[in-house]
Amino acid sequence: MKKILLLLLFFNFLFAQINSPEFYERQIKILRDLDIESNFISNLVFVQSQQDIKSKHTKTLIDGMQNFSKITPMIRKIISEEEVPEEILYLAMVESGLKVNSVSNAKAVGIWQFMKPTAKNLGLRVDAYVDERRDPVKSTYAAIDYLKRMKAEFGKWYLAILAYNCGNGKLHQAIKEAGSDDLNVLLDSDKKYLSLETRNFLRKILTLSFLANDRDFLLAKDASLVNYALSNDFIKVDAPSSVSLKDIAKNLNISFATFKKYNPHFKHNFTPPGKGYYMYIPLNKVAFFDKYFKENKLAKVDTTIPMTKVYTVKAGDSLYKIAKNHHVSIDSIKELNRIYKNRLSINQKIIIPIKENKNANIKTAQSDSKNYSNFIRH
Repeated sequence: MKKILLLLLFFNFLFAQINSPEFYERQIKILRDLDIESNFISNLVFVQSQQDIKSKHTKTLIDGMQNFSKITPMIRKIISEEEVPEEILYLAMVESGLKVNSVSNAKAVGIWQFMKPTAKNLGLRVDAYVDERRDPVKSTYAAIDYLKRMKAEFGKWYLAILAYNCGNGKLHQAIKEAGSDDLNVLLDSDKKYLSLETRNFLRKILTLSFLANDRDFLLAKDASLVNYALSNDFIKVDAPSSVSLKDIAKNLNISFATFKKYNPHFKHNFTPPGKGYYMYIPLNKVAFFDKYFKENKLAKVDTTIPMTKVYTVKAGDSLYKIAKNHHVSIDSIKELNRIYKNRLSINQKIIIPIKENKNANIKTAQSDSKNYSNFIRH
């Protein structure tokens, strides 16, 4: 015990020597924001793990700041409006690196990594036409709603974050076994009340939060990062039903790739049938949209959803060969499977569209009634 106390004092001293008083205060504020006692900053395992986490996940942080400048401002704005800790942004970074098309081995999707049943329970639409887990705005509201529910259930933000990773049932069990909800107790490496994945989940979020608040670190990486994520540059408008996304992009005078980047929730190259759906457009196109965009001039397209089959890639296969053998286009296979390169792996399972004449009987969900006031125009 004496040896452990001496080690804790040593690491605490070392930590204070390395970091400036201002940065130390910012770290303490982060802990307070998440209802964590300030003494956790000296937690031996946390201090020891930080260097490893930094080496493995610094790139995630920098990429999130540099490559997702259209997403981070939006998340920060919603977090501020919803009055939840700003550190929640780094939960998304740990989950997916802020990649809207991220898919886990367990089939969790989007920047917040929702499973399909959870997404639907939170009001996100996931069907043959759209997957709103890929919508960074709607999925962020859903993630915050979920975290608020967990905060109400457990009483502390760090517990809500742990529950986000392991589920509320497992967290209740862990607290019962530990006889405490104190973070130092729950993350005990010997007792293992929680899995290593869940224990490291919170440590990663804290480490990224600390790095993002380390001005010297950001300046050393890229001076522009100090002022990143200041404003969003897109807005939500009504989408015409059953029209080609390429026609919409053309009428907005933007590239199809740009339109898809702003609207990753569309599963196909057309908008869903039925009224009441939406799309995002760049902020600098709002005046053009209001003046020149005419829905009645866009041709309606066939919104038939093709039947599909699962194909296992064999040695010697290529996208060209598979497409030719199944009488479909390469683009249709790439779009359906969200394949962005032409390489395939042996034993990789891909979905092949099979054309048929019969329309899928899909009920169009009503648009979400929540007032996303800063992103919706009426």
